[in-house]
Amino acid sequence: MTTRSGLGSSAVSRRTMLVVGGALGVAAATAGCTPRADGTSAPPSPSTEAAPTASAAPTASSEWTVVWEEDFSSGVLDASVWTAADYGGNRDLNEKQYNDPAMVAIEDGNLVLHTRRQERDGYLYAAGSISSKGKRDVGPYGRLTTRQLLGPGQGLGFGVCLYGVDIDSVGWPACGEIDATEIALGRPGSPFASVHGPGYSGGSPISTTGAVPSLVNRWAEHVLEWEPGRISWAIDGTVYHVAEASDPRASGGWPFDQPFFVTLVLTIGSYLSGDVDESTWPRDENGVEQDPYVVVDFVRFEQRTT
Repeated sequence: MTTRSGLGSSAVSRRTMLVVGGALGVAAATAGCTPRADGTSAPPSPSTEAAPTASAAPTASSEWTVVWEEDFSSGVLDASVWTAADYGGNRDLNEKQYNDPAMVAIEDGNLVLHTRRQERDGYLYAAGSISSKGKRDVGPYGRLTTRQLLGPGQGLGFGVCLYGVDIDSVGWPACGEIDATEIALGRPGSPFASVHGPGYSGGSPISTTGAVPSLVNRWAEHVLEWEPGRISWAIDGTVYHVAEASDPRASGGWPFDQPFFVTLVLTIGSYLSGDVDESTWPRDENGVEQDPYVVVDFVRFEQRTT
């Protein structure tokens, strides 16, 4: 993978396919999370060049108690919490990537989800994604905060998506899906905030888009506040969406009163992410094209102090 520089150093593409079983079985929203094991050799490891340095994670207020925090400071992905995805993207959603564990790295105390133009099984790119399914659940209720930085690259999509732990028994969307953030670089109206449940899923979730400054090449803090009957979304302290159980669109059920697991998913060229334009991808000081990527500073889950 080439080195990186220049980084400070609707929701139409909903998954309609459910894959049951395995550590990563998910029906997801921004990226094809269709687990498979095809026995294909992993590509070479991504560059170990340092990612942009993140500032310290903000501390929780007295109103909230930290239940779990992943700051990626150990130098390796914590296998007791996360599984790196290894499966092809959803072709029905026009995804161009397969998800490969070799595209997941810990660099300078940050999680880095890499991409690379590398063909396999008809896919054009490799990308990194991780899931806490079967290892770490959050909730019900609380506040999920992530802080991340996205490099430029039209056609790149990134999502922090949560799924009900009963997905294998009841299926999707009955299990519920909370999209804490969905970002499609180069697509107007990004980011997206959505919930999916019975009768409001696929291309018709309870959803909105955020009118926020560009999220490219800057750190941004995304906060999902999850309460009984109410979920809100904020970026850098500004709330831009609220979903409530009283919404008539949720009359089929509100499956958000149970634990959920967390996924961080990177896609390329899906219907959500838009067409790929490699001319917009990062370049070094010599104009040599680089690979797009996402850097995650931390993932933190809190619950209200009693």
